[in-house]
Amino acid sequence: MGARRTFKGQVHVRLSPEAHEDVAKEAFEKGTSISGIVAQSLMIRRALRNIDPWKTVAEIREANKSVDPEGLEADITKALKAVRKKARA
Repeated sequence: MGARRTFKGQVHVRLSPEAHEDVAKEAFEKGTSISGIVAQSLMIRRALRNIDPWKTVAEIREANKSVDPEGLEADITKALKAVRKKARA
């Protein structure tokens, strides 16, 4: 499998100036950083990765019937709290 890669937790993202302005304003309004907004977005994306936005509601329910809604909500809440805590540190 080869050498293991070390991840440092940094990702550099290019955005349009308009998207940069939008996310900067949102971060300011929410009292967080752009990195915090991006991290939250990625956590939510990860939690919802099995959901295809082009499917019908019935297809989504069927595909995710084994997902515990309370557990999913708890996982998302925990992830968001961790991101917020890290942003304050």
